[in-house]
Amino acid sequence: MDKTLPSGMNSDRVFYSAHFMDLGVWEPIMRRVFRQLGLEYKRIDPGVPGTYPTFFVELDSKINPAPYQAVVVKFFGPLFDGAASFYIEKEVGHWLDQQSLPVRSPAILADGRLDQDWVYLIFEIVQGVSIRQVRQSLSSDALGGMAKQMGTFIKALHTTSADSLPGSAMTTGTPSWSGYMDFLEHQRASCLANHQHWGDLPAQLLPQVPDFLLPVAELLDLSSSPHLIHTDLTGDHLLGRLVSDSPAATYDLDLKQTRYGWESLAVIDWGDARIGNILYELVAVYADLFQADKRLMKICLEAYGLPDFYRQDFRHKALCMLLLHQFPMPASLYAPYMHVKTMQELADGLFGS
Repeated sequence: MDKTLPSGMNSDRVFYSAHFMDLGVWEPIMRRVFRQLGLEYKRIDPGVPGTYPTFFVELDSKINPAPYQAVVVKFFGPLFDGAASFYIEKEVGHWLDQQSLPVRSPAILADGRLDQDWVYLIFEIVQGVSIRQVRQSLSSDALGGMAKQMGTFIKALHTTSADSLPGSAMTTGTPSWSGYMDFLEHQRASCLANHQHWGDLPAQLLPQVPDFLLPVAELLDLSSSPHLIHTDLTGDHLLGRLVSDSPAATYDLDLKQTRYGWESLAVIDWGDARIGNILYELVAVYADLFQADKRLMKICLEAYGLPDFYRQDFRHKALCMLLLHQFPMPASLYAPYMHVKTMQELADGLFGS
């Protein structure tokens, strides 16, 4: 009889964190999955640790010829609202496969259920690396080109999904902003407590948070159509490859190393996608993908064509959305501003020119 998952994987976060990428736990499960699909595999490697167990699987095409030589398998369990992430990623993935966006996303090849608690998705593999892994090798021009492409990509995603929202997991009935507004209201109510718990903000600014936060209605252009946002477009979730023969490839005489160009291949990990707006989208993009580089943010927003509503009082609105995010930001984001005296100084420092 096939080995089942240890019970700790369903409810114990400490156990889960220690074992969710453990091949000793997952290899027997993987064998069952591929046996059900009528496939054999030669090798399994853990992916980059994230929220859910993810593995790269090299198929044995000699035994069972298949269209793909390798695939990615992602499992979703009870912890971290895995069922909701599975349905969102599945529906958004199939929707994305029908779109023509500036950067593609991996196709979903199959899905299935292990038991009453665990489900999985199988994706085509993208033969590339995350931009986080190679960022130090990229030229300034390559990073600028990436930022411009991200602005174009995000705009196309928002525009396309405003006309055709993906799947029932994203909305029920007529698409509206109501669910997103409820989410932001919840974040607003717990904002101060969250930052007190995270300890990320300069301590002297914490008492100013409630009065600094704008009403939710002032953060959202309700005259625009509801649309999809990725919400987690970080350096781990943009895949691509270095381009050595690109005009962007230059030799840095001081650092004695080549600076390469970049070719984006795919945006991955859509499990946190939701109805939202550009300000929430920018949180992960600016804080993580761009590593708080204002030049890259400016290039991105110019390519996006930021509407007047968001240009007005942009610094205040952008910091509000940063504060309302459901996850704490990297410590490096606030580090240069630990001695500012007001929230407005922090907004000017983070989002000023």
